[in-house]
Amino acid sequence: MKEKLRELHLKKRKSFRILLLVELLLIFAGVPGLFGKNQVYEYGRENMLIHFGSWNQETGSCQVEESSGQKGNMADFEDISLPRGVYTVELRYETDTFMKNRIGVSRGTAGYKGLLTNGENCYPGTSATDFQVWLLEDAAKIGIHAVYGGQGSFLVSGLTIRETNALNRIWIFCAAAAALFVNLCYLYFAYDRQFGITAKDKTVHFILALTVLFSSMPLMVDYIANSGDLAYHLMRVEGIKDSILNGQFPNRIAPEWQQGYGYASPIFYGETALYLMALFRLVGFTILTSYRMFFFLLNMATVLTSYYCFKKIFEEKYIGLVCAVIYSLSVYRFFKTFCTGGFGESIAVTFLPVLVYGFYRVFSQEPESEGYRKSWIPLTIGFCGLIQSHLLTGELVGLFTILLCLIQIKKVFRKQTFLVLAKTVIYSCLLSAWFLVPFLDYMLTGDFVIQHVSARTIQSRGLYPAHLLFAFPISGSNAFYETAGMYDSQATNLGLPLIGVLILWAGLRFFRRTGVLRREELALGRITAWFALISMTMSLCLFPWDRIQSINGLTATLVSSLQFPSRMLSIASVMLTTLAGVTARCVLKQYGRQGGFVYAAAMTAAVLISNIWLLTYMTYDMRGIYLYNEEGMGSGYVAGAEYLPYGADRSLFVPRAPRTMGGVVLEGYEKRGLTMDVQCTAESAGALELPLLYYKGYQAWDRDTGQQFPVRAEENFSVKVQLPGGYSGTVRTAFVSPLYWRVAEGVSVAVFCLLTVSCHMRKRKREEVRE
Repeated sequence: MKEKLRELHLKKRKSFRILLLVELLLIFAGVPGLFGKNQVYEYGRENMLIHFGSWNQETGSCQVEESSGQKGNMADFEDISLPRGVYTVELRYETDTFMKNRIGVSRGTAGYKGLLTNGENCYPGTSATDFQVWLLEDAAKIGIHAVYGGQGSFLVSGLTIRETNALNRIWIFCAAAAALFVNLCYLYFAYDRQFGITAKDKTVHFILALTVLFSSMPLMVDYIANSGDLAYHLMRVEGIKDSILNGQFPNRIAPEWQQGYGYASPIFYGETALYLMALFRLVGFTILTSYRMFFFLLNMATVLTSYYCFKKIFEEKYIGLVCAVIYSLSVYRFFKTFCTGGFGESIAVTFLPVLVYGFYRVFSQEPESEGYRKSWIPLTIGFCGLIQSHLLTGELVGLFTILLCLIQIKKVFRKQTFLVLAKTVIYSCLLSAWFLVPFLDYMLTGDFVIQHVSARTIQSRGLYPAHLLFAFPISGSNAFYETAGMYDSQATNLGLPLIGVLILWAGLRFFRRTGVLRREELALGRITAWFALISMTMSLCLFPWDRIQSINGLTATLVSSLQFPSRMLSIASVMLTTLAGVTARCVLKQYGRQGGFVYAAAMTAAVLISNIWLLTYMTYDMRGIYLYNEEGMGSGYVAGAEYLPYGADRSLFVPRAPRTMGGVVLEGYEKRGLTMDVQCTAESAGALELPLLYYKGYQAWDRDTGQQFPVRAEENFSVKVQLPGGYSGTVRTAFVSPLYWRVAEGVSVAVFCLLTVSCHMRKRKREEVRE
């Protein structure tokens, strides 16, 4: 392939040189705008239209009290004219109520979708807003509105609008992405003209592209479908962005979560893949655009990964293609991705075919065969992907991995096989050490809500057998079937094609038509069919989850953490997709190409019927939400609050100034993310209580001398800094990752680099030997 690409002589092609020149010009057209974007627009009393309330000359602000009995737009800054760009809006205010007053923006002369923002809520203890506005065209008569909710006091003193260079960053990014796509298309067609791409390969490429496109249909709207934990996962992305902007990498404690108190979700819930979506936010894209771009790429990754893995397993491109279509468009994947907003599970689903491929190589190939020693690579990739995206899916995969190893116990203890499995465990742990070490540190030394949920039972949340036989799923909202039955049920089923595959396999086995399969293929069919049946059974309310949970503390924790038995369908989906490949092989061998074509057409039709049905309900039943800036969705939603210190009351996490104890006198303070600088004097021994949620890792020291101060948790787990008598200066308090966390990060990076270099060197040696 490399030799053929060199023979294309792209650098000598005039058309390609012209194309590169145009692309470079488009990219560099945005570079000048990266500099000088520092225009500041100030608006004061003379620009303020007061609808109610009064102007206080002493405080220099428009103010209103609850006794006025009024609500709505208290004051407007109108007739604002701005050139297109991305702006940061700072409205200076004071209030004593929590999220009762807000700041809104009207688009003025900007056209449809010409101005994008959600505004911001107002909080006590803060003095200004800090939210973004995307203005995609020059506009006049833009309005900034201070909206009074009718409770407490509200004071507005002025407005500052700052220009940023984000729109130019977006231009450069889009131009570079478009150039990459166009160049790949040029390369594809140039290769086809010179060397020829077979009709079979073109068919595969075309259908894969259509599958990516069809799987991304829910993204082809100007909103996000409102789903279960969508806000929680979007806050995870915003946490990564905010941490990087505040100098914390990797993200450990999301700094803006819970009104700026912070939340340790990144330590308990792997988010490696979400750094890509955070990158889009750092470039300057809105939340909505970043979401659509990320899930388009995730869909593409799922389609291509599943095709590659199943093609390798069955050594046939068309079978790999059919399996990729079935898996990528499966009802359960669509349900988790778009109906529940489960980012972690959606990412984990991408890695399941990699594990199937890895285990197939380990247990079906001969240990002496070429490439067997590298079987640890797909397994390591798969397990690392699960660990760093969704530990619950990893828990389920671990259960079935143990079962598989018991079934293949004789092969497990073959020397080469044992070495491959050992390498998988070792390398997976080392590559994930940067996540696992902090996770285990907190789980072993801390006391969090997640460690006290073992009493939660899940059997009543299990599916009815009828769920599994549904051919036409809907996107209902009911996940607790004990009280409401199947009324308005969620799309927790497998869909028409996968159930059809299981029935077809049962028929082939019943009529003894599987004799044409090779021993390895027959074993694969048996194992995947039984694993699918087991996982489907475990998803039901008939499975004795409550009895298993009551065995001991370990089983109680593991079962309770599963939350919903329907999660077992992720295992069933990948098992039945693999079984679809086995049945396709059986049909091909018995009925030839014509039979294979009929099988592929039937599977494709079944997939499309189930998905179009689900997509129809999603489109018409799921309310859309428009999210552009982080502040538009608030910062307090923590789903089940599993990662709070046990006993913390999150309703008390409101923005406020530091509190003093003993002889400490507060003189001033500044907060940036998880770092607080407090100017104070301690006439006698005392303490500072800071609006930060205490987690292991917080340190406090004098900003100038470096003198360390003790830090511990105060009432409701706020950060408390002990100060000695006679102290005067600036106390800096910040979250600092422990040294052994940093060592673990270094180990993961070092192992990744060593493995990458080692694989590259071995590949070069093989190429030299072949030459």
